[in-house]
Amino acid sequence: MTATGGARRRYEKGERRYKHVGDGDEPEIVFDNRDPKMWVGKCPSIIGEDEREALLNEAIPGTNGDRELVPPKKLYAVRQGAIYEAQTSDHGRSYHAYPYRGKLSSRLIGLLTTVADEKGCRDSFEKWVKTHIERHGQ
Repeated sequence: MTATGGARRRYEKGERRYKHVGDGDEPEIVFDNRDPKMWVGKCPSIIGEDEREALLNEAIPGTNGDRELVPPKKLYAVRQGAIYEAQTSDHGRSYHAYPYRGKLSSRLIGLLTTVADEKGCRDSFEKWVKTHIERHGQ
C-alpha cells in the first residue's frame, strides 16, 4: 500500500532513458544547452531499486490540474533534503523520477516540509527549496 492507501507503485526508468542519471553521490540540477534549453534533474548514482520503490510509494500526489484522472500524473518525495518529482507515462502503472526544479504550490511545499522534518533533513530541504523551487499558488 502507498502513503495514500492505494496500490503499490512501480518504479520504471525506461529503456535508453539516461537524461536523469547522474555520476555522483548527490542529486544535481544541470542546465542542458541543447534545443530546447532546460534544467535537468540528475539522480545520484547510489540510489538502489529498493530505495526508489520506497520513495515512490511514500510520495505525495500532486494535483492533476483540471483533469479528472484517478492515478496522479505527478508525485513528490523528499530524499536527504532534495525534492524528487515522479511522472507516469502509462496511467499510473509505473513512474520515473528525478530531482525537481520548478514551481510547487505552497500547500505541497508544506506537506513536503513535514516529510523533511520526519526524515530529519529540514535544513537541507529548505536549502533545496530556496535554490530550486518557486512557490506558486496555494
